[in-house]
Amino acid sequence: MKIKFSFLFLFFFIFFSFAQEKAEISEEHFTYLDIKEEFDLVVDFTMVNPECATKQQNYYSIIIGTTIIEDKIERISILVPCLGNEFIQGDLITIKPIKAPKKNIVYTIRNYKKDGQEYSDVFGAEFRALWGEIVNVL
Repeated sequence: MKIKFSFLFLFFFIFFSFAQEKAEISEEHFTYLDIKEEFDLVVDFTMVNPECATKQQNYYSIIIGTTIIEDKIERISILVPCLGNEFIQGDLITIKPIKAPKKNIVYTIRNYKKDGQEYSDVFGAEFRALWGEIVNVL
């Protein structure tokens, strides 16, 4: 009877250990917005991913900017399939939402230290995100 109990306890311990690891991994991905129409965005930051020059993987560039969503000013991340040029802070651009690519995306990870501990997260994931393309520079 002790062996069965020990085996069952070990099984649950292993199961919950893996469940915690999955939860930590899923937190690294973006929280996506559900926007269907074009909108204007004031650029705060642009990162043109140099890896876009290679055709082996699915990389993206990112624009972090400010817009109005449901009568609130909000900072968001726009994921662009390989942006061709950088924008400077203060540029006003129009974004057209697109469908997220179905292929596996190679996320840009940033590593940093805070209070003496090292952290890793997906760059831009601290803001809600949207896949989009630039249709106009105002």
